[in-house]
Amino acid sequence: MKVTLKEVSKYCGLSIATVSNVLNGTKPVTENNKRKVLKAVQDLEYIPHEAARQLKAGKSGLIGVLTVGYNSFFTEILKGVEEQATRKGFKIIVGSTEEDVQSQKEFLDSFIAKRVEGIIMAPANGWTKEKLKKYQDIPIALIDRWIPAYKYISVITNNKESSKQLVSHLATHHQYKHIGLVYAYSDISSMTERKLGYEIALREARIPIENSFMESCDGSIEGAEEATIKLIEKNKDLEAIYIANNNMLLGAFKACKKRKLKIPQDIAIAGVDTEPWMEFVQPTITTIQQPVKQMGREAMNLLINNKDNKYIQHEELKNKVVIGESCGC
Repeated sequence: MKVTLKEVSKYCGLSIATVSNVLNGTKPVTENNKRKVLKAVQDLEYIPHEAARQLKAGKSGLIGVLTVGYNSFFTEILKGVEEQATRKGFKIIVGSTEEDVQSQKEFLDSFIAKRVEGIIMAPANGWTKEKLKKYQDIPIALIDRWIPAYKYISVITNNKESSKQLVSHLATHHQYKHIGLVYAYSDISSMTERKLGYEIALREARIPIENSFMESCDGSIEGAEEATIKLIEKNKDLEAIYIANNNMLLGAFKACKKRKLKIPQDIAIAGVDTEPWMEFVQPTITTIQQPVKQMGREAMNLLINNKDNKYIQHEELKNKVVIGESCGC
């Protein structure tokens, strides 16, 4: 249930007018009373409404969109969301958490204060369904990532199946027996499922799963470069590496260049997603192509159709494995 101004007033023992003056800055208030009000707001997790006009009308025409970064992947998602929002007569307001849980909470509170009619969000690493309970009265669609046991809308892609398909190509078509994995350490569903797909493919090819062939990092270009170098140095028989996201792929290429390894002659590389820089790279890259813009459009459609917040839908879009030359083809 949403906390009301009256409840805040009762909790801190001050009048509604005083509470309102503190929150809106309309009249001077003593420092002591200000502290009491702000403590009550924090304790009760009260979210003030930004505009009384919007409160009266019940509609703002706004959709909040929360990403974890402004890379090319989320930029394409935003394009899909905005395209569909414009068609339906909505405007979007955007924030990026940079994978910070506290930042995500602050953005969500800000969105609700602005009376958004719904939220599309990629949950930051460490975000749980318990943290979302506070926002259960507003329609929310998760995108790219989902939270176990979370009973709301989510739009993701078949990361496990497409990763299995890609690694199987390395293991069966090319007969590589020593295949490494570079992935971002986190509990986010997309990364977990890519790692699982890699492991399933190895099992099906009767290749032992060894921790020494898996290296995690923070997901950055620099982190992936370091992780790839570690993988190469630890495993002299390494034949191929699956890089589990677009950002890290560049780091892997830098690592191979630093170690004077030719792709695919010395080591095969395969990744996830496409980046603008890839069209200038030789050999062409074997990768998993996600329907990124479509994810944004679908999330927006589902959110609009669920404005009453009454149904649950988990939609999984299909990725496409694009075979280039970097795997040895």
